Parts: sequence; C-alpha cells; structure tokens
Amino acid sequence: MKLKALLLATALVCGAPAVASAQETTTSVNVGVASSYQFRGVNQNADDTGQVFGGVDVSAGSFYVGTWLSNVDFGTKANLEVDLYAGYKPQVGPVTLDIGVLAYTYPQESNLLVYEGKFAGTVATESGVALTGSVFYSPEYGKDGPSYWYYEAAVSAPIPGAKIGPFALSANASVGSLNAETNLVLPDYTNWKVGLTAATEGGWAVDVFYTDTDVDNNNLYEGKGVVQLKRTF
Repeated sequence: MKLKALLLATALVCGAPAVASAQETTTSVNVGVASSYQFRGVNQNADDTGQVFGGVDVSAGSFYVGTWLSNVDFGTKANLEVDLYAGYKPQVGPVTLDIGVLAYTYPQESNLLVYEGKFAGTVATESGVALTGSVFYSPEYGKDGPSYWYYEAAVSAPIPGAKIGPFALSANASVGSLNAETNLVLPDYTNWKVGLTAATEGGWAVDVFYTDTDVDNNNLYEGKGVVQLKRTF
C-alpha cells in the first residue's frame, strides 16, 4: 500500500506536466564506482568491497523523475538498492526549491522499504558558491519502524584557478542530523562530510571525501575516507 501511495504521488507530481512538456524533456544517465557506499555518514556496504552504482534522471521544465541503483550489504538478504524519486523545482526569487518524494527499495527484502518527503532550498551566487538547506521526513523506517526527520545543511564552492588538466576543482561540506521517534531501532545522530570534487565539462568527476558521525561503538557509523569516480551523459 505504501509503495502504491508513493507511485500515485509520483504520477501526480510529475506525470501530467511531463506529458504537457514532452518536447522539453531531457534525460541524464550516470554511472560510477566508489571505494565505499556512505549514506548520511552510515556505511551501506558492511563487507567494504566497494560500490557500483548508476541512475537515470528525466526532467521536463521544473519537474523531474528518476531512479538510482547500487549494491548494498547489511548482513541480510538484500544486496541491491533501487531508489525511485520525483519532484518539482520552482524558482522563488534567488532560491531554487526542491519539493519531492523518494523511495528506497530493496527487491530481496521488501521489509526494508523506506520512503521520504523532501523540502529543500538552494541559493547560488554568480561566483558558483551554492548553499543548500534540506529537510526530509519519513513516517516509518522500514516495516513498523519509527518515524524520523533528517536535516542537512550543505555548501559547495569552486576553487578559483584550481585545475588538474581538464579537471576543475571545487570544495564541499555538509552537516546532517537525524532525529527518530524512538532510538530503539534508529539512533539519533549527527554526521558531517568534507570533500573535494574534480570535474570536467565532458561529465567526468572524481570525488574524494571524508565522513563521520557522533555514534560510538558501531563500525557502520565510524569515520571513513572515500574515493568515487562518476560519469554523467
């Protein structure tokens, strides 16, 4: 029922405008590999064998819909994550809003399904500095799990004149906080990330970052450095 509700919301948010603006539709495909899969500071691949991922995004005007896949390892039957998302990005003065829905699905283990609502805003300067604030809410973490809120503040900025061959360098950082209805299943925690991105105009990007949390005695939440290679078409 939850997945049906999400798909209905996706259709309402994106279906009609996309059809009306079919001539303006653009598609983007991304593929990549990483030394580790870290999501909001938490290791999603406990065996640390690395990550392979890819996704497709379709946009029509301010509306978008997409999917993204990655290998995972939680020590359960699940070994594949399939994300579905859709939303609307209107421009309000200097702020680009992002209002959307997301579903994190695991085909081998449907009880792990998590879906979220998202509200975010980004302000970008002429120099390329971007500030983003985001709020996510989920009424249920997996089957019968607690509801939670996740808050995040992020900043990214190009490094003037810094290039390595065709790769232009930029710096980025973020701080996030998760607050759950109960800590029995999902702990409240704060995470942070700092990194560098080297990107070309042709769609290649290399990300190097370090992420950590304030959770002790749990190796899934411990600090980790990650290297990621991504290609966008």
